[in-house]
Amino acid sequence: MKTNYLFPNAFKKPSLIVFILASICMIIISNFNDSLNLQLMVKIFAFISDQPFREPLYFRWFEDDIFPELLGIILILSGLMFAFSKEKTEDEMISKIRIESLVWATYINYVVLLFCILFIYGLAFFNVMIYNMFTLLFFFIVRFHWMLYKNSQICKHEE
Repeated sequence: MKTNYLFPNAFKKPSLIVFILASICMIIISNFNDSLNLQLMVKIFAFISDQPFREPLYFRWFEDDIFPELLGIILILSGLMFAFSKEKTEDEMISKIRIESLVWATYINYVVLLFCILFIYGLAFFNVMIYNMFTLLFFFIVRFHWMLYKNSQICKHEE
Protein backbone atom coordinates (compact mmCIF):
# COMPACT_ATOMS: atom_id res chain seq x y z
CA MET A 1 0.00 0.00 0.00
CA LYS A 2 1.35 3.40 -0.99
CA THR A 3 1.59 5.75 2.00
CA ASN A 4 3.08 9.06 0.89
CA TYR A 5 1.95 10.83 4.05
CA LEU A 6 4.17 8.79 6.39
CA PHE A 7 7.73 9.59 7.39
CA PRO A 8 10.50 7.07 6.69
CA ASN A 9 11.02 4.31 9.25
CA ALA A 10 14.48 5.68 10.07
CA PHE A 11 12.79 8.59 11.91
CA LYS A 12 11.02 6.28 14.37
CA LYS A 13 13.72 5.67 17.01
CA PRO A 14 15.32 9.15 17.12
CA SER A 15 11.93 10.84 17.28
CA LEU A 16 10.83 8.49 20.10
CA ILE A 17 13.89 9.44 22.15
CA VAL A 18 13.30 13.16 21.58
CA PHE A 19 9.56 12.74 22.30
CA ILE A 20 10.22 11.00 25.63
CA LEU A 21 12.84 13.55 26.69
CA ALA A 22 10.61 16.47 25.67
CA SER A 23 7.64 14.95 27.53
CA ILE A 24 9.69 14.58 30.71
CA CYS A 25 11.01 18.14 30.36
CA MET A 26 7.50 19.48 29.73
CA ILE A 27 6.17 17.80 32.88
CA ILE A 28 9.10 19.06 34.94
CA ILE A 29 8.84 22.60 33.56
CA SER A 30 5.07 22.81 34.01
CA ASN A 31 5.26 21.60 37.63
CA PHE A 32 8.59 22.87 38.93
CA ASN A 33 9.62 25.86 36.76
CA ASP A 34 9.29 28.32 39.63
CA SER A 35 11.88 26.49 41.72
CA LEU A 36 14.14 25.55 38.77
CA ASN A 37 14.02 29.00 37.16
CA LEU A 38 14.90 27.67 33.68
CA GLN A 39 14.44 30.56 31.29
CA LEU A 40 15.42 31.48 27.78
CA MET A 41 14.65 35.19 27.63
CA VAL A 42 14.40 36.56 24.08
CA LYS A 43 13.00 39.74 22.56
CA ILE A 44 10.07 38.71 20.34
CA PHE A 45 7.51 40.45 18.17
CA ALA A 46 4.07 39.08 19.03
CA PHE A 47 0.40 39.79 19.57
CA ILE A 48 -0.16 40.96 23.14
CA SER A 49 -2.21 43.12 25.43
CA ASP A 50 -0.88 44.21 28.82
CA GLN A 51 -4.36 44.44 30.28
CA PRO A 52 -6.88 42.28 28.45
CA PHE A 53 -10.22 43.93 27.70
CA ARG A 54 -8.88 47.37 28.72
CA GLU A 55 -6.34 48.18 26.03
CA PRO A 56 -6.54 47.36 22.37
CA LEU A 57 -4.70 44.24 21.26
CA TYR A 58 -1.67 44.86 19.10
CA PHE A 59 1.67 43.52 17.92
CA ARG A 60 4.75 44.79 19.69
CA TRP A 61 8.26 43.87 20.77
CA PHE A 62 8.67 42.50 24.29
CA GLU A 63 10.99 40.21 26.21
CA ASP A 64 9.65 36.81 27.19
CA ASP A 65 10.75 33.32 28.17
CA ILE A 66 10.41 31.16 25.05
CA PHE A 67 11.62 27.90 26.64
CA PRO A 68 8.09 26.46 27.11
CA GLU A 69 7.17 27.34 23.52
CA LEU A 70 10.31 25.69 22.14
CA LEU A 71 9.66 22.63 24.26
CA GLY A 72 6.07 22.46 22.98
CA ILE A 73 7.25 22.71 19.37
CA ILE A 74 9.82 19.96 19.91
CA LEU A 75 7.21 17.78 21.63
CA ILE A 76 4.69 18.18 18.82
CA LEU A 77 7.17 17.67 15.98
CA SER A 78 8.86 14.64 17.55
CA GLY A 79 5.47 13.16 18.46
CA LEU A 80 4.18 13.60 14.92
CA MET A 81 7.34 12.10 13.45
CA PHE A 82 7.17 9.11 15.80
CA ALA A 83 3.43 8.57 15.40
CA PHE A 84 3.44 8.85 11.63
CA SER A 85 6.65 7.07 10.68
CA LYS A 86 6.32 3.92 8.65
CA GLU A 87 6.67 0.57 10.34
CA LYS A 88 9.30 -1.83 9.00
CA THR A 89 6.54 -3.74 7.24
CA GLU A 90 3.78 -1.29 6.38
CA ASP A 91 0.78 -3.22 5.06
CA GLU A 92 -3.01 -2.88 4.93
CA MET A 93 -3.44 -4.29 8.44
CA ILE A 94 -1.11 -1.70 9.92
CA SER A 95 -2.88 1.04 7.95
CA LYS A 96 -6.20 -0.17 9.35
CA ILE A 97 -4.80 -0.19 12.90
CA ARG A 98 -3.37 3.31 12.33
CA ILE A 99 -6.72 4.74 11.20
CA GLU A 100 -8.70 2.98 13.95
CA SER A 101 -6.23 4.23 16.55
CA LEU A 102 -6.51 7.79 15.28
CA VAL A 103 -10.31 7.66 15.47
CA TRP A 104 -10.19 6.03 18.92
CA ALA A 105 -7.69 8.62 20.19
CA THR A 106 -9.88 11.46 18.90
CA TYR A 107 -12.95 10.07 20.68
CA ILE A 108 -11.09 9.55 23.96
CA ASN A 109 -9.43 12.97 23.76
CA TYR A 110 -12.75 14.75 23.34
CA VAL A 111 -14.50 12.70 26.02
CA VAL A 112 -11.75 13.73 28.45
CA LEU A 113 -12.05 17.35 27.27
CA LEU A 114 -15.85 17.34 27.73
CA PHE A 115 -15.40 15.96 31.24
CA CYS A 116 -12.91 18.72 32.01
CA ILE A 117 -15.20 21.41 30.57
CA LEU A 118 -17.97 20.24 32.89
CA PHE A 119 -15.96 19.81 36.08
CA ILE A 120 -12.81 21.98 35.98
CA TYR A 121 -12.83 25.79 36.15
CA GLY A 122 -10.46 28.71 36.47
CA LEU A 123 -6.72 28.50 36.03
CA ALA A 124 -6.83 24.72 36.40
CA PHE A 125 -8.88 24.58 33.18
CA PHE A 126 -6.21 26.63 31.41
CA ASN A 127 -3.69 23.95 32.43
CA VAL A 128 -6.05 21.27 31.11
CA MET A 129 -6.18 23.07 27.76
CA ILE A 130 -2.39 23.22 27.60
CA TYR A 131 -2.11 19.47 28.21
CA ASN A 132 -4.97 18.86 25.79
CA MET A 133 -2.79 20.10 22.93
CA PHE A 134 -0.64 17.00 23.39
CA THR A 135 -3.08 14.32 24.57
CA LEU A 136 -4.52 13.44 21.16
CA LEU A 137 -1.05 12.60 19.91
CA PHE A 138 -0.23 10.73 23.12
CA PHE A 139 -3.47 8.68 23.04
CA PHE A 140 -2.85 7.82 19.39
CA ILE A 141 0.73 6.68 20.00
CA VAL A 142 -0.25 4.54 23.00
CA ARG A 143 -3.25 2.93 21.27
CA PHE A 144 -1.46 2.34 17.95
CA HIS A 145 1.56 0.66 19.50
CA TRP A 146 -0.60 -1.35 21.92
CA MET A 147 -2.63 -2.68 18.99
CA LEU A 148 0.58 -3.48 17.05
CA TYR A 149 1.83 -5.40 20.08
CA LYS A 150 -1.46 -7.30 20.45
CA ASN A 151 -1.47 -8.05 16.72
CA SER A 152 2.09 -9.42 16.88
CA GLN A 153 1.14 -11.64 19.83
CA ILE A 154 -1.83 -13.05 17.90
CA CYS A 155 0.41 -13.77 14.91
CA LYS A 156 2.93 -15.59 17.13
CA HIS A 157 0.19 -17.81 18.59
CA GLU A 158 -1.10 -18.68 15.12
CA GLU A 159 2.32 -19.92 14.00
